[in-house]
Amino acid sequence: MAKHKLDLDPDPEVTVIGISSHVNDHRLCWSINRSADLELTRRRTDITDETNGIQARYSAYDHVDEPTGTRLTLVNNHSGDGILLKEQRQADYFLVVDNELAELRPELLECVRRADHVLAAFLLPYDQLKSGHKLLL
Repeated sequence: MAKHKLDLDPDPEVTVIGISSHVNDHRLCWSINRSADLELTRRRTDITDETNGIQARYSAYDHVDEPTGTRLTLVNNHSGDGILLKEQRQADYFLVVDNELAELRPELLECVRRADHVLAAFLLPYDQLKSGHKLLL
């Protein structure tokens, strides 16, 4: 009888901030950039997710912290064709932050909360997100 070994990747070391906002992605991005002193810029390719034969596209904005090489990514949770993380319907956007950068900037959550057009910002445990891997593409 053959033996199979599962080789699973460990959970990535990221902090996820859920954001509720009713403005479009580039306006929210501009507001967070101002509030948190970031330079989030739009990716050339969107995150795609196919459900029931329909391919939905979700915009993503990245910021790379030059001294540490760590990354922040703002991901849209809603598109005209679906919801990226269905278990987090109340979140309009997700800010995915490398833990190393989150430790260097403990005020980041408060900066996001203070940003114009942010109605709410809340921490989400990555290990409890069923589809969290979609945020890392």
